Amino acid sequence: MKNLTSTLPVMVGPSPKARAGRETAELCLERSTADLLRSVTMLTANERFALERSSASWALRAELLGRVEATANARTENASKP
Repeated sequence: MKNLTSTLPVMVGPSPKARAGRETAELCLERSTADLLRSVTMLTANERFALERSSASWALRAELLGRVEATANARTENASKP
């Protein structure tokens, strides 16, 4: 009864579904632009609408992240001043 459980090798690191890095405003703007460009090539109105909505979502997220990044940078600058 002593060795009923075997030890499995432990994989240390990010899960396969985890993103490689943090999203930035620039990355979100790139995704927004890519979705908008893809929407032009769609055949049906539903496909175009879905990609246009996705593009608007990414643009809004980019704006939000841009404000967060600007606020964080301002706080860092103010904290470093004597």
